[in-house]
Amino acid sequence: MRLKFIPVLLLCAPALASAQTYPQPAVDYADDDYYQGDYYYDDGDAWDEYDPNAPDEDYVWVDGYVLPDGTSYEGFYRVRSMPGYHWVSAGYYNGAWTPGHWQPANIPTGYVWEPGYRGDDGYWIIGTLRTNNRDGYQWIPGRVVNGVWVHGHWAPIQARSNYVWVPGYWTPQGTWIEGFWRPTRRNGYTWVDGRWAYGRWNCGHWQPTQKRAGYVWTPGYYGSKGWIDGSWRPKGRRGYVWVDAHWRGGEWIAGHWQRGSHRPRVERRYRPVRHVRLQRQTRVEHRRRWRDNRPAPGHVRGGHIERRGERIERRGERRQRQGERIERRGERIQRRGQRIERRGERTGNARQQRRGERIQRRGQRVERQGERVERQGERQERRGERVQRQGERKERRGERVQRRGERKERRDQRRQRRNNGGQ
Repeated sequence: MRLKFIPVLLLCAPALASAQTYPQPAVDYADDDYYQGDYYYDDGDAWDEYDPNAPDEDYVWVDGYVLPDGTSYEGFYRVRSMPGYHWVSAGYYNGAWTPGHWQPANIPTGYVWEPGYRGDDGYWIIGTLRTNNRDGYQWIPGRVVNGVWVHGHWAPIQARSNYVWVPGYWTPQGTWIEGFWRPTRRNGYTWVDGRWAYGRWNCGHWQPTQKRAGYVWTPGYYGSKGWIDGSWRPKGRRGYVWVDAHWRGGEWIAGHWQRGSHRPRVERRYRPVRHVRLQRQTRVEHRRRWRDNRPAPGHVRGGHIERRGERIERRGERRQRQGERIERRGERIQRRGQRIERRGERTGNARQQRRGERIQRRGQRVERQGERVERQGERQERRGERVQRQGERKERRGERVQRRGERKERRDQRRQRRNNGGQ
């Protein structure tokens, strides 16, 4: 039997994969009907609106909805595409309500599809394909326990005294990571349960109850040799930075110190997405309302887009003023360089002359930088005006959609009264 190590998140170290490796969703996800989120930002945008800690994936935002009984469901992020799967939008199918979910194009014989779930942090937790049966184990379906989503997992049928089963899980790459037994208690330590973040699983680990000044605890992990204990490391080390444990291709790289004063820069393929809290506020008016098993006539509001345009325009103005300040600073540096150069010429000090020339060139560079920033501000201001006009158009369209929906509703009511009168 060949065993395989699988990549997981940084907090999740290598675990022993089960001999049963099932076909699972890859990291990319599919798209059917989605809103593409607000992936706009130029230099000078409010970067604090975006989440740089989100995985480097191509996410899209799915709007929430409100059911006829008033139950409200929040929106969430999911990855755009997933080969072999398609996204089924939330709605009534054959008279029954079906939440949005991924659906495999084919379910192999002997397998069962376990649907996913919206994580508490606003990221979709993918579903999984599993076998119908597994000797010595029972399948525990995913469910909410004390307000926290506990994913579906295999658990041994036979319990062990003074031990707790830590569930296995699926990686985003679609491989099953086997669970393991841990002691119910351990002197001097407390068990920190695993949790979902960004649709990925962060493994549980033992945490010392006592802290050590100037040190940081590096969590342990479960591997092919059983539980590998964590360790204390210095909080800092002069001339080095700490690199967390991670996967590089198929090789597990343990946490280590690396020479340098800055963490290695990681190039992203995709731009970070807006923080979930801000995205919910931006899209709250777009939640679809359902009535009589169909979407209710809605008002597509563009006011928030118009306000967004005003904010972008104000940011552009601020950026423009910043560019003007930098440009004036460059001019001051340039004039200072000219004064130093003239002083060097008068005194015959060639070294002072060269210094004045260098300062002049520096002033020119700063002046050019100011001009670039000023142009960025102008572009951003124009963009804000465009977004404002887009919001106005969308608001007018929303009013037309609302009037059309009201006319259709009155027509249905008249038709219903006629039918009742005929009976």
